[in-house]
Amino acid sequence: MSKIELLTTKEVAKYLKINEKKVYQLIKEGEIPCTRVAGKWLFPKNLIDKWITEGVEKGKDILIAGSNDPFLNMVVNQYTRKYFPASLIYYASIGSAKGLVALAQGKALLASSHLFHPETQEYNIPYLSKYLGSEKSVVVNLAYREQGFMVKKGNPLGIKSFEDLKRNEIKIINRNKGSGTRLLLDYHLKQLGINPEKIRGYENEVNTHLEVGLSVLKGEANVGIGIHYIAEFLGLEFIPITWERFDLVILKDNLYIKSIRNFLALLDPLNINLFSQKLAGYDLKDTGKVIFEG
Repeated sequence: MSKIELLTTKEVAKYLKINEKKVYQLIKEGEIPCTRVAGKWLFPKNLIDKWITEGVEKGKDILIAGSNDPFLNMVVNQYTRKYFPASLIYYASIGSAKGLVALAQGKALLASSHLFHPETQEYNIPYLSKYLGSEKSVVVNLAYREQGFMVKKGNPLGIKSFEDLKRNEIKIINRNKGSGTRLLLDYHLKQLGINPEKIRGYENEVNTHLEVGLSVLKGEANVGIGIHYIAEFLGLEFIPITWERFDLVILKDNLYIKSIRNFLALLDPLNINLFSQKLAGYDLKDTGKVIFEG
């Protein structure tokens, strides 16, 4: 039976070329293989090597977490067609805020976000320090999208503004907490002094624009906020609210990963123009452009 080589905290820090404080953080988060003997942390070198190898293998695949977007789905599908089976890509529609949390925790390599910041009238960038702390990041634009009210054709209840949502005969379908669309709704309600509890259906949440549109189409709700593209796709009436910036956030340390570079390369204008000719409610003028680096 071969002898297991054990490293101390100081030795594993030197081996990984990180400081001891980072090692203790990895221990606390349960991220690194280790054992505690007589009050001292020890690290089996063979398991550390395996952990490093698995980390490299994991970097071949991409998890995008954050806001839901049909155009981003198209890019994800194109990546799959081009790089599977060498690399897999996953897209979790969990909302902009949760996407940034997943990015900060190392659970995602990309976060998709359209968080509006009322004080600066800016998107996404003001929230980076809140969710990513001191982590350096890059923000790349995916698209500008038109958000609005989705209602049945002919707008039978004459819905024109947020004020109309207070009417007793109107029931809404809402988006999940932490999503940029939910933030948009809450911002306008606050501006108008409208209590969300007075709005029928406010507590009914779904995770995607498509689910919002289908809820309206099936008559489960009279109105929901979503993007123009989905309204047109489902044959719904669309009442514009605003244009918003939808971005991808990447940690700077992840830019060296080949799969990330391959994915971002798909945002090249020459490639994007091949499959984006009929996207209602999208403006792709800055697609692939670095909006922020810090």
